[in-house]
Amino acid sequence: MINPVRSLAFKIIKKAKHVKINKEKIKEFSKQRLASPEWNSFYHFGSLDYFFVLDSINFCFWNKDKKWEITYKGKKHDGYFALALALKIFFEKKSPDMGYFSSISLKEFCSILQGGKNLYFLKKRWQIIKQVSSEIIRKYGTCQDLVKNCNNKFSALVPKIENLPYFKDPFLKRAQILACDIYGSGLEKFDDLDYLTAFADYKVPQILNHLGILEYSESLNKKIKNKALIAPGSLLEMEIRAGTIIAIESIKKDFGFYAFEIDWILWNKAQKLNIKKPYHLTKTICY
Repeated sequence: MINPVRSLAFKIIKKAKHVKINKEKIKEFSKQRLASPEWNSFYHFGSLDYFFVLDSINFCFWNKDKKWEITYKGKKHDGYFALALALKIFFEKKSPDMGYFSSISLKEFCSILQGGKNLYFLKKRWQIIKQVSSEIIRKYGTCQDLVKNCNNKFSALVPKIENLPYFKDPFLKRAQILACDIYGSGLEKFDDLDYLTAFADYKVPQILNHLGILEYSESLNKKIKNKALIAPGSLLEMEIRAGTIIAIESIKKDFGFYAFEIDWILWNKAQKLNIKKPYHLTKTICY
């Protein structure tokens, strides 16, 4: 089965006015030696229920004022790592299932996230997890039942995830990353690894722009530099996300990695680098 994300991204970037891919910079980058990062078990809990909860609400961690963060064993964690770790701590204590999350109160949900102060879409995340959990129970019974009938195919699993509440997105970011997390954690094997594309979010286009691989128009550069909001679904946002997908499709050819592995490498690299150029800001539940 062909992943529709690739064809959409190619179509957008072919006509793009604000985002261009610099092939010479890709050649420069291809001279580097890359190693695929190992799965980070410190932040993650090893169960399907955990990953369905995590990736249902895995979006929008930036804040113009102060980032949401949690404290664990005297150390502060923010963004995605804070969410992954907060849920891991809760799963280790409670061993909850989808039934628990389908009826969780807002107060209980906030307590898992240590209050959730400065986290955008806090109430929306609570609503999402209740609806996703309820739909999984209604249609499949359990997360295990949802996954086991996919015959070890990403191409079968991703559409099922996409049809859960709030997972719709032209670039299937959270649907694909959930499928990939299930694979990366070792919970399930898949034999069509090339089906997945990169996960179009904030950090990967930021580092691609930092490397000169993604080039932005003067007007787009100005918006990002001034931290102006870019509307979800707008031409600017779609071009950034499409450019990310296609750039990584080009990069992977030089390394022999799958697209999701290049994504992992760049995302982890972006977390460690002090990139002066900010990432684009879009208030969305898609990423």
